[in-house]
Amino acid sequence: MKTKLIALLCMLMTVSFCIAQITNTNTEIKLQQSIGNGEGRPKPSSLMEEPRAFLDQSKLSVSMPESREAVVSIMRQMNGTMVYQRAYFHTQSVTVDLGGMPVGTYQLRIEIDGTVYTGTFRL
Repeated sequence: MKTKLIALLCMLMTVSFCIAQITNTNTEIKLQQSIGNGEGRPKPSSLMEEPRAFLDQSKLSVSMPESREAVVSIMRQMNGTMVYQRAYFHTQSVTVDLGGMPVGTYQLRIEIDGTVYTGTFRL
């Protein structure tokens, strides 16, 4: 009886996980890290939490470790036009509404305390 109940619970958990994945339209943007050219700055610790970015239709969400300063920039790749740039201080999440922007490929750039993270995404 216990084994049947455990098997049923496992099956229900699997089904609910699959449904959650189907209904979740967030697409994670793969970010690549490079160290900025700020001389004299300490190299970031490998233990530092890295930022993550997600695109849900036209809303871009960025979660990042709290830092002294973070600059989030978005550039249109086709013509190099900067469509968004803003500095944040002591912030852990940012949401940018890109509704109304033309369809195309964009580059996300996040600079946190001298470390630069970049990734591309399509609207």
